[in-house]
Amino acid sequence: MSDTILSAGIDIGTSTTQLVFSRLTIQNVSGFGDIPRIEIVNKEIIYRSDIYFTPLLSENEIDAEAVKTIIISEYMKAKIKPGDLSTGAIIITGETSRKRNAKEVLHALSGIAGDFVVATAGPDLEAVLAGKGSGAAALSKETGKLVANMDIGGGTTNICYFQDGQVVDTACLDIGGRLIKISKGRIIYLSSKIKQLLEYLNISVNLGDCIENGENECLNKLYYLAVQMVHILEQSVGLRPPTELLELMKTNRLISSDKVPDIITISGGVADCIHRKYEDEFIFGDIGVILGEAVSNSKLLYEKMHEHAKETMNATVIGAGNFSMEVSGSTIEYQNCKFPYKNIPVVEFEINEQKYEVLGSEIKKVISRYQEEEEKDTMIALATKGIKCPSYSNIESIATEIIDALEDRINKGMPLILVFEEDMGKALGQALKRALPRSQSLLCIDRILCHNGDYIDVGAPIASGKVVPVVVKTLVFNS
Repeated sequence: MSDTILSAGIDIGTSTTQLVFSRLTIQNVSGFGDIPRIEIVNKEIIYRSDIYFTPLLSENEIDAEAVKTIIISEYMKAKIKPGDLSTGAIIITGETSRKRNAKEVLHALSGIAGDFVVATAGPDLEAVLAGKGSGAAALSKETGKLVANMDIGGGTTNICYFQDGQVVDTACLDIGGRLIKISKGRIIYLSSKIKQLLEYLNISVNLGDCIENGENECLNKLYYLAVQMVHILEQSVGLRPPTELLELMKTNRLISSDKVPDIITISGGVADCIHRKYEDEFIFGDIGVILGEAVSNSKLLYEKMHEHAKETMNATVIGAGNFSMEVSGSTIEYQNCKFPYKNIPVVEFEINEQKYEVLGSEIKKVISRYQEEEEKDTMIALATKGIKCPSYSNIESIATEIIDALEDRINKGMPLILVFEEDMGKALGQALKRALPRSQSLLCIDRILCHNGDYIDVGAPIASGKVVPVVVKTLVFNS
């Protein structure tokens, strides 16, 4: 027996904004008589929007009303209502995530897009979603090789390493096609990082410089700059020795592994410029075409490049629509829950099997560490790895300590949300229910991995109430 749910993916990027709707099929894949094991068994894209240039009011502000108009019109074209959706993700990516009103735009869009469509941003998550959407994760599983996906967009290049279908590492660089903008043959915008790179390379390119199609000094400088940007990309995946420029162009982190990937896939808007030739280098009002040509001429990249990325331009938005959701384990327990829960901050704790008697005090300690005094009445999700095959006495001890640690929250009627990686949600949930008032809201889910700094959304139960859909996300905005 299977259920189907609808998912949305909305990507508001440096250059473009787009949307997809997907149909996800959820099914019990366990054998007869076994504990139910619910998995997403099929993902089908049922609608792709047009691709729009991301509307901005200025270099520092997103045009929220214009973005809302785009999304509403695409919902109408797809004949889908926000209430039809069970899950999905809105992500503001690249340079756009640094706009001063990015958070406000996300919250506004979350309201119009659907109860469970969520707001997420951050280069690490973007790298993972693009890598999954491009097919790089699946390629690593099929081949058994280390696959790196480079998502080269307008403002950033997000890199994700996959091995056997799993994320190994991520990185992000301030390299993209829209870091220099051109209009009517003149340079009208230079990003701050590009200005630093130009200064380091001793290249004189300035606002207002005239660029004509054909041979001229400024055009040659841009081609040289694009080649240098590609050299930095090569450094980022170990194809060249690292230089100071790699550190300069780092957004948040670099790949920590010294392994060179066996295969490189390339997605993002610049990927579409690698094999396609344009008569006008500045057809998109930026240097994306020039950067794509520099990638295509890179011998080092080309030796590793997999020419058939499943998705290029649409990789991130497809990742948001198809891969942002997880399904909880089937051994979950809940009572009096008011689903959906949205944007619940995660506080992580550790269960020490030799010291159950101090678990309560440890939980109090981590809550106080990650929540300010004025936030102490804010709903949280307590997350931990848990333990394998806990005994009845183990479960009872853990339940007692949790209730002791959360006594103030229980007295205030606040929901208790517990997330475990190990398969122990139902057993602990039942122990807690025996000791808690019947009116207490309680949710214990398992088979979900999350950490401090994450946020989770939990949707209404599906598959006859056996599982709940969960989105684990990181709301990271660069200042």
